[in-house]
Amino acid sequence: MAPGTFLRGFVALVAILLSASSVAAAETPKRGGVLRVGNLGEPPALDAHWTTASITETLTNHVYEGLYSLDASNRPTPMLAESHTVSKDGLTYTFKLRQGIKFHNGKEMTSEDVVPSLARWGKQSIYGKALFAQVADWRAVDTYTVEMKLKEKSAIVLISLAVPNNFGAIYPKEIAEKFPPEVKATEWVGTGPFKLAEWKPDQYIRMVRFDEYRSRNEQPNGYGGGKTAWLDEIRWIPVPEVATRVAQVETGELEFADDLNLDAYERLKKNPNARTIISKPYYWLVAVFNKKEGLMTNAKLRQAWQAAIDIEPIMKNVAGGHAEFYRMDSSLAPVEIAAWHTKLAGLPWNEHNREKARRLMKEAGYKSEPIRFMTTQEYKWMYDFALLTKQQLEDVGFTIDLQVVDWATLVKRRNNPKEYDAFTTGIGAAYDPTHHVYLTASWPGWTTDEDIGRLQAELARETDPKKRMALWEMQTRQFYEKVPVIRYGDLFGLRAMRTSMKGFNEKTERIRFYNVWLDK
Repeated sequence: MAPGTFLRGFVALVAILLSASSVAAAETPKRGGVLRVGNLGEPPALDAHWTTASITETLTNHVYEGLYSLDASNRPTPMLAESHTVSKDGLTYTFKLRQGIKFHNGKEMTSEDVVPSLARWGKQSIYGKALFAQVADWRAVDTYTVEMKLKEKSAIVLISLAVPNNFGAIYPKEIAEKFPPEVKATEWVGTGPFKLAEWKPDQYIRMVRFDEYRSRNEQPNGYGGGKTAWLDEIRWIPVPEVATRVAQVETGELEFADDLNLDAYERLKKNPNARTIISKPYYWLVAVFNKKEGLMTNAKLRQAWQAAIDIEPIMKNVAGGHAEFYRMDSSLAPVEIAAWHTKLAGLPWNEHNREKARRLMKEAGYKSEPIRFMTTQEYKWMYDFALLTKQQLEDVGFTIDLQVVDWATLVKRRNNPKEYDAFTTGIGAAYDPTHHVYLTASWPGWTTDEDIGRLQAELARETDPKKRMALWEMQTRQFYEKVPVIRYGDLFGLRAMRTSMKGFNEKTERIRFYNVWLDK
């Protein structure tokens, strides 16, 4: 061996070991710190049963939990449930609850809390209503056992209990019974890894670690598995201006911000202290029609809107010219929900057929009456696609009254059929064909079509996967005939976080900050 070779090799080995040690130390979770998150505004509620608004979903999933959650493959996985059994006839589900689970008020969770919580959810939530339409009896068997008896076989029991949005959160019995289903709960006590400490409207919402939280023993898996609150506090700060959210991540005033301006993508990528995340799936863009009152109760007029629009230039503009932020797709389920993604030929999607649109407008008896189209600038993409839609529709003879309001006002007004004719929003991934809220009579826009309702009921009853897929393809074709909403393209979201933030799961569609820590 040449002189010095051994010494150089030894030094190199030490350097490698030290480097590996420093990397391992950097990836070791650290307890403590305040995570500052930029919200686009105030949530309409912190009652998980009460609304499908995404901001409520994001916030409440840190405070509350349900019996089930979704794993990384979007399959139901137990959360507050320990296990379940199903009777041979498929009509009785028996759920064993985990023991020793504490609410934030110190009380142990039992069947006395689970039964009224899910009964309330079954009367208020979109997904709860779909499930409880099949339920004959729902009761406590003993302290840690609950039983659900069905009227008929069901394909949607576990998936309905597992959905992350408008979900079956378990509240203490006294809160579940104090607030009727149609009344927003204003007392917020759950079993989650964080508890609500303070809500100062237009300033912040503070959630602090719940030290008595009992995590599941499994590894984190999608939205399920083990959860650890490493952070002392999550501080959710309303920052309605998207440019401000971007700037505050760049300067370090925020550790995380969502729904960012896609024009900022290239700049954020160059910032050595920031990390960009493309959220996929995110939303497909949608204009929702008021089918209870007003002009858009006329199906011919809805079909005319569908025929008129040219979707790709709208999506290109909304995506800021970045091809990686949008996808042209007519399926009602995104590619990422592979079990329900469809590829059907001959659908009247993205026709941009002005002659057809004008013919349908004439058949509808439309006489240039103003159509009230609500949108918001808090979600820049909503405003952008509304503005371009207005231009395209007016080119064929529509009169569009574009009404720009803050998001909280839009969410409130969309529940009143006298306030609008159409509104903008985004449709997130639905994990089952019966969970497409715009196909229900309960969600704003109010789809009460008998043919749609009949197929939805069949999809809930049918348990054979192949037969369910055939029904779903029928439902998709029916959707484009009835036009309860307008399906634009898929938009992917831009998120950004500081590089000091560790442990964030970038693969889930929805934001979660348990298992996250700060390395600073």
